[in-house]
Amino acid sequence: MKKTMISSILIFLLLQLSPVYAETHVITVSIPPQAFFIHQIAGENRFDVNIMIPNGQSPVVYSPKPSQMMKMNRSDAFFLIGHPAFLFETQHIFPYVNRHKEIPVFNLYQEALKVSYTTDDHDPHLWMSPILMNKMLKDLTLFLHEFYPEDSLLFRQNAQRLSEKITTLQDSIQHVIGEHQVREFFIYHPSWGYFARDFNLTQIAIESHGLEPGPGHLMRISRQVHEHDHKKIIVQKGFNQKSAEALAQESGAGLAEADPLAYDWLESIRTMTTILVKP
Repeated sequence: MKKTMISSILIFLLLQLSPVYAETHVITVSIPPQAFFIHQIAGENRFDVNIMIPNGQSPVVYSPKPSQMMKMNRSDAFFLIGHPAFLFETQHIFPYVNRHKEIPVFNLYQEALKVSYTTDDHDPHLWMSPILMNKMLKDLTLFLHEFYPEDSLLFRQNAQRLSEKITTLQDSIQHVIGEHQVREFFIYHPSWGYFARDFNLTQIAIESHGLEPGPGHLMRISRQVHEHDHKKIIVQKGFNQKSAEALAQESGAGLAEADPLAYDWLESIRTMTTILVKP
């Protein structure tokens, strides 16, 4: 009896000392960088983030596992890219979202329109724009704090720190790109178009409209690589690299990997910048 009473008291005390967050809300995102932004603002334990496309997988061919779909069906919220050309969401997420309009959705594409950031109808990689991601932080913070209103100040402070990091990084990129006179870059899959536009660069893609390049296109790209000072072709995990490898071999260019789907968004941007300026 005495042991039972002691156990009951201990359990009661543990419950009193446990975090206020008795319930962890599930928020579904499409790609790892979205989880990064949620964690930077809200911390890593506030939300159970359901990432639908694991790092290293191509959104073009990846199909979610049943466990991912089941978790999506338990979502309290969604943070989506929302671009019409991001067909993964169109096929796997929006059918559910459209049937459950009561579930709140933060839509990056709609956010871009809201802040007058010009989008490309054919390029869904909005998250690769430091300018846009910095602009959307305030609204994403408001969206997240609705689930934990008691942490509104903490979320705002975290978002401010992240904004300062992005601004510092933008300034640094602008400086080193100007210093090294970088004007353009070659890439297999054209996923860095918004980044390129933010910093007045030209992205030259090997892939043509989502398809393997034909002989004529490869020949044109090859001539451009031959004439370029920085003979480097950027590739990405999860995509067929045979054409890039053949082009690199023929032109004497090197291959460098930059991953727009990596979790650590800030590090991805830094890595890309290093690739562009490094001889």
